Amino acid sequence: MSAGVLAVFATEEELVAALAPLRSADLGTIETYTPRPIETGTSILPMLILLGGVLGAIASFLLQSYGDTLGYPLDIGGRPDISWPAFIPIAFENGVLVAVLAGFFSYFVVNRMPRLYEPIDECPSIRRATRDAWCVAIHTDRPERAHAILRGLSPIQVEELP
Repeated sequence: MSAGVLAVFATEEELVAALAPLRSADLGTIETYTPRPIETGTSILPMLILLGGVLGAIASFLLQSYGDTLGYPLDIGGRPDISWPAFIPIAFENGVLVAVLAGFFSYFVVNRMPRLYEPIDECPSIRRATRDAWCVAIHTDRPERAHAILRGLSPIQVEELP
């Protein structure tokens, strides 16, 4: 994509109403920048955290089992070969640790962070997106078509993306 357009709307309702015609026009990539989320969808993060926690607990349990039965077996007072009740607290703690680490790193991967530079940050009106403006960025090869559609949607401001 070589060009783009940034449109600023006054309210959330205007932005939501503008998204349908913009998406149906198939102009290219459309990104919204808003003070709060407008589209609540499902996230993959809870599943990744659960998966990390379960795999961490299982791996910890298996590692302890290996060490107790094959790696360094000890016969102390007729204790069974695998003393699994003693492994549960450590397996749980390691599962929590891996879940937290999986959540931390997955958050960055899912949100494509850290991005230290985005060309859209050079637009003056994008700074208002965290406070009171509802912005939509259209990355397209046909900016004149995007301008024509946006004229009918009456945004507060329209500017070219750098």
